[in-house]
Amino acid sequence: MIREVSFDYFIENDLPHRFEAGTPNIAGAVGLGAACGYLEKIGMTNVLEHEKELTEYALCRLSKLSYLTIYGPKETTGKIGVIAFNLEGVHAHDLAQFLDQKGIAVRSGHHCAMPLHKQKLKVAGSCRASFYIYNDKNDIDSLVEGIKEARKVF
Repeated sequence: MIREVSFDYFIENDLPHRFEAGTPNIAGAVGLGAACGYLEKIGMTNVLEHEKELTEYALCRLSKLSYLTIYGPKETTGKIGVIAFNLEGVHAHDLAQFLDQKGIAVRSGHHCAMPLHKQKLKVAGSCRASFYIYNDKNDIDSLVEGIKEARKVF
């Protein structure tokens, strides 16, 4: 990228060489390779089945909370391990912060779907729980209990 450098100046290289990427992200490539190897050992079918099982369990548990609005399909056919929801009368950011203080990680906001939230759902945002290989049913139970506690506080 640079033809010459001193303490007082630098001279850029000619085009297109001045736009070279520099040092490749070697650590990222090694990390990606390790992650792929890890998932291959588990087996992607097993990953999918675990995610589906957790999503079914979460939908079942969360659906029992009458004061919780769940967005999206209530069945797992063709669904990934993500559930968006709102607690009646509580802003999504407030719920997310409350759950965070209990050690429960969810995302809150528009989730790159602002038109959906604002125009279709007519809400300021939503909370979103995601499930993957590092989660188990205890995590979902904690989420449900955290939501119940939040309802009492708010």
